[in-house]
Amino acid sequence: MSTPDITVSGGAGGIDARYTDIERLGHLYGDLGGRLAGQAWDDKLEAADGDLLASAILSPGTFASAEGAILDATYGPRGLVARAVVLEAESFCFVAVVEIYRTADDLRHAAIESLSYGLGFIVGVDLPGVLLTGAVVYGGLRLGGMSNEDLVAFLEDHPELAETLVNGGGGLLDGMSVNPLTGPLMGLLGLDGFHPDTGSAADDLGDLLFGDYHGTLNPDYTPPDDFHLGSPTSVQGLMDNLGTVNDLEDGVISVQQVVGPDGTVRWIVDLPGTDHFMDEHAIRNMGSNMNLIAGDDTAYAEAIQQAMQAAGVSPGDPVMLVGHSQGGMQAAALAADPDFPYHVTHVVTAGAPIATSGIPDHVQVLSLENSADLVPHTDGEPNPATAHHTTVTADLPHGSFAGDHDLGTYAQIGAAVDGSDDPSVQAALGSMHDFLTGQPGQLGTQTFQTEQGDQIRPADLPLLDLMP
Repeated sequence: MSTPDITVSGGAGGIDARYTDIERLGHLYGDLGGRLAGQAWDDKLEAADGDLLASAILSPGTFASAEGAILDATYGPRGLVARAVVLEAESFCFVAVVEIYRTADDLRHAAIESLSYGLGFIVGVDLPGVLLTGAVVYGGLRLGGMSNEDLVAFLEDHPELAETLVNGGGGLLDGMSVNPLTGPLMGLLGLDGFHPDTGSAADDLGDLLFGDYHGTLNPDYTPPDDFHLGSPTSVQGLMDNLGTVNDLEDGVISVQQVVGPDGTVRWIVDLPGTDHFMDEHAIRNMGSNMNLIAGDDTAYAEAIQQAMQAAGVSPGDPVMLVGHSQGGMQAAALAADPDFPYHVTHVVTAGAPIATSGIPDHVQVLSLENSADLVPHTDGEPNPATAHHTTVTADLPHGSFAGDHDLGTYAQIGAAVDGSDDPSVQAALGSMHDFLTGQPGQLGTQTFQTEQGDQIRPADLPLLDLMP
């Protein structure tokens, strides 16, 4: 298996980490300036020392020299106060420059969000004409009428198109709502509200087509007799293990206990992705994807928590969540959930759209993405390039949506990560060291089949009613 070339964003070597370093340096300068100013005041008091003042009678000349030296060292042009002023000014400049850069980044992001919404709105308003004429044009090419093979190849070469279109999903619904032909239908479906972002659009579509359910575990599930999951020693090993679990029955996850070199018990939880897109009764379906994009709870999350409790995970044990596609989205959502009762320290995702998950800074995140895979782009924006989130991207087109998204493809990217000397990758691997050098724990690997439980809310327009 060849190792692909990779590009890396974020992480310890990324620009946001450098912003943080500059900001930290600015605060250190400010602290030092304050301490120098305080020292200058303390040293100035030496000029009023009783013994020194008494010496003025005996030696006026040396007294005057000593007084002058003290004042020059404290409040003179090269004294402590002057140095303190310079340091305070430099501190302000460092912090201000970082704030300017971050504000510029935020403004750029807001501009892209607005443009994406506007593009979606325009397409929504003109959608009947677009559908009739096939008039979607991108890069000088008319997308309507393309063969499936040509469309796949085009999207593999232009993944930013999928990202832009998804990011304009809210605008698309709003544009359709004001179109005279589609507006009445949008009103009947309850989709005529304001959708400022992809999450709000996914929320309404999810409510329309899919019901909400509790999650539970199948008490009768047992894994195949030949099932075995070794302790992973690399990122490629994490992907291989995830693929092994993915090949089991629908809804199955694994909870693996490892004991690190320091004797600490750790856990690796493998979370495969979508099983059936349009089956409302599958726990990993399109409804769960929409809930995750919208930031809502899922049956999958509830069942995962039950599985971890049944496996014997203690609240304080370090946990690594490893997920592919929807499994990666769910891993990110659990790590970001302040009510999740387990200590998630690491998240590793493969082909998962998690840019908007809001994972806190104390969780280390490693995201593997294939630029030809459309799925990581379905959150509408790139992953945050923060110091705690490292994204590794390779270009591995296979000529099919399934091949681009396959876990075997991500095992190849994992192998490239293992062999990389990039500073951000090395820092990410270093933080995962104790998970990847551990031995199987006494509880070993346990598998659980997650499934839907009782219904919480029916779909507004049940998908089954739309099926022939």
